[in-house]
Amino acid sequence: MKRLRRVCAWLLALLLFISVCPAASAASQTSSNVIRVGFFAFPGYHVVSESGRRSGYGYEFLQRLAVYGGWSYEYAGYEDSYADSLDMLRRGEVDVVTSVSKTPEREQEFLFSDQPIGDNSTIFTVKAGNKSVVEGDYATYDGITVGMLENNSKNANFERFAKEHGFAFHAVYFAGQEELSAALQDGTVEAAVSGSLRLLDNEWVLESFDSSPFYICTRKDRADLMREINTAINEMDLHDPNWRDTLHDTYYSTDQEGSIVLNAGERAFLEELDSSGRSLKLLFNPDRVPYCYFQNGEAKGILPAIFGVLADRLSLDYEFIPAESRDEYFDLRESGAADIVIDFTSDYYLAEEEDCKITVPYFQTNFARLALDSFDGDVEKLAMIRRSEALGDYITSRYADDALIPCASSSDCVEAVLSGRADATILYAYNSEWYVSEDVRNRLSSVVFGNTSFSYAVSNSIEGGRYLLSILNKGAESFTSAELDAIVAREVDMAQSNKNVSLAAILYQHPEYFVVGLAVILLFFFAAAMLAVQMHNQHRLEKKVAQATRDLEGKTQELSAALKAADAANRAKTTFLNSMSHDIRTPMNAIIGYTALTTKNLDNRDQARDYLSKIAQASDHLLSLINDVLDMSRIESGKVTINERPENLAEILQGLRNIIQSDIRAKS
Repeated sequence: MKRLRRVCAWLLALLLFISVCPAASAASQTSSNVIRVGFFAFPGYHVVSESGRRSGYGYEFLQRLAVYGGWSYEYAGYEDSYADSLDMLRRGEVDVVTSVSKTPEREQEFLFSDQPIGDNSTIFTVKAGNKSVVEGDYATYDGITVGMLENNSKNANFERFAKEHGFAFHAVYFAGQEELSAALQDGTVEAAVSGSLRLLDNEWVLESFDSSPFYICTRKDRADLMREINTAINEMDLHDPNWRDTLHDTYYSTDQEGSIVLNAGERAFLEELDSSGRSLKLLFNPDRVPYCYFQNGEAKGILPAIFGVLADRLSLDYEFIPAESRDEYFDLRESGAADIVIDFTSDYYLAEEEDCKITVPYFQTNFARLALDSFDGDVEKLAMIRRSEALGDYITSRYADDALIPCASSSDCVEAVLSGRADATILYAYNSEWYVSEDVRNRLSSVVFGNTSFSYAVSNSIEGGRYLLSILNKGAESFTSAELDAIVAREVDMAQSNKNVSLAAILYQHPEYFVVGLAVILLFFFAAAMLAVQMHNQHRLEKKVAQATRDLEGKTQELSAALKAADAANRAKTTFLNSMSHDIRTPMNAIIGYTALTTKNLDNRDQARDYLSKIAQASDHLLSLINDVLDMSRIESGKVTINERPENLAEILQGLRNIIQSDIRAKS
């Protein structure tokens, strides 16, 4: 029983092994998340930088494909050639190779994707600046020395092309693209033939023909992998139908170095235009800062700058017709005053209606909504510029007529938004941003509509215009994205810098300047006030000092005068006292002397009586002197009074004689 169980277990295990192994084998063949890629070196298609960074048309295609297939990759054969990669595919060393053209022989051994992954044309190039070979003038092709790549299918295409157009050439073969390009630049060959999947440097493309598709391929035994690849490519086409053009423009944009290759008819047209001395008259709408506008009578903006570069490359003489307003621009355009309108809408129906022809689009921009910064609701009232072609069509297709507020210009639309008459307006993107930057109070904001775009073209209505159109088309295609970006950046900056910057604008845009300026002004006035107060106080102090000085000088003078007066009074008093003491001594001497004589002559009554009489006179004189001294005090105090009365002069003299007689006798 146990033996039977063991046998059954072995049989079950064997069955499981048999069932699992094919599934695992199939999974290894069809469901592996890693795909091995033949990654041969090819400029612009498969590129590995010195740092190991991969890029190129083929590399980016694989990355886009992996988004829908869910794979990762292993890369092999970068040091080998394209033919080596196909050999690696045959031997099973890689799973896929890209950029493979279908041939009956290859279809016998490989599976190709249902849809091509790109196109490769035959191109005929010359060194940039070689005007001896003229596009379309096959007589100038005859006898030319042409460089070709060895074993390249494009060689047979060019042989057929030469036979069809009746010119002969001499072929020189090169092993690789680098050798071919170097030979063209050093003059070993006059022209080169190759596929369009070749990086061009300093070359002009004169002819491009026999475009053929190329594919991704795998081995015949990998049908499962090819089904997954086809599904992924279909998904890529569904989500982005233009991915092939995008990859080609990214990695194989032709660098003409600003030069334009002209055919015989185009050259003849320019020569005739130059010999006639005619200057082309150009027109644009001035209401589109910074796209195109006038400043001090000079044309400015992105579009005039682009045309200026184009005209320099073509040696075209031109002048702008000044239009003062949008209405005048349309009037001039309708009157046919201009040979060329440089800001024509890229609309063939409109061009046909105005009986003119237009070039391919040469500049693209977006629309933008301009509103107050605080606005966040639905637009119920929209300001719209009258006589605006593409912009008007865009607005009227989205807003009802009763919601629109017609305005004469873009500035009027902006004013309607600022005044509150309109919720918003729709302008071209750079125009909208310019108004945002012009608003010194920072009230506006601009929102660019990324899903909308508008293209400018050049229109012309002059005789022989088909040559001019083809010339302008080639000129438009001669611009690289980098050149256009540089022109846009420069002109937008210039439009900003050319605005009249007011003090109010500076303060609104830089409020910190206002704070600092106000602080400086207040500090200035505070310092000025403090200085004024200080000067006022100093002036008052100086006045007080001056007054005090004057008062002091007056007091000094008064004191000096008083001192002098006091000195004089003292001297007078001293003199008076000296004189008075002398005068008093005289009657006193008389009194003393007559008193002594009287004493001696008491017995002589008459004599004594005479002496006593004289003593009385002397005493009266002494009394008058003393009264005089008292009168001096009354005089000084201002109390003196004058008593006028008659006197006997003889008695006065007799009295004086009696008083001084004793002194006279004493001295005699």
